[in-house]
Amino acid sequence: MILIINTTDHDNLKIHLVKDGNSFWTKQVSAKFKQAEKLLKTIEVMLEKRGLDKNDLTGIGVVSGPGGFTAIRIGVVTSNTFSYALKIPIVELKQIEFDGDQELVNKIITKLKKKKGKFNISKNIVLPFYDREPNIG
Repeated sequence: MILIINTTDHDNLKIHLVKDGNSFWTKQVSAKFKQAEKLLKTIEVMLEKRGLDKNDLTGIGVVSGPGGFTAIRIGVVTSNTFSYALKIPIVELKQIEFDGDQELVNKIITKLKKKKGKFNISKNIVLPFYDREPNIG
């Protein structure tokens, strides 16, 4: 099972659980300024509804940006943490590299296949992608 995290939208977060390219579940949650509070709970509920837990995950995909500065960091850090803790590969896509959920899922699957399910700590870090300087204030 592959987990894909997308926190690039200012108002929502989107999670995909992928069994294969044609079978995946999506949950979009309203999370304006609440991504940190809602992300892990949303993942937990999605896994539980399917009788799964985090140990059933075989790969992580994350949309690394652009988007809200803090929201992107939350999604990327959470994805990196899952990858490291579970010793599973992680890949990223930028928002501009796909159009819609199906294309996102297909491209994440393709990138994970290239890693052949292998975890490599030196190559398993995703960095956030910001398209501008942060506007903090």
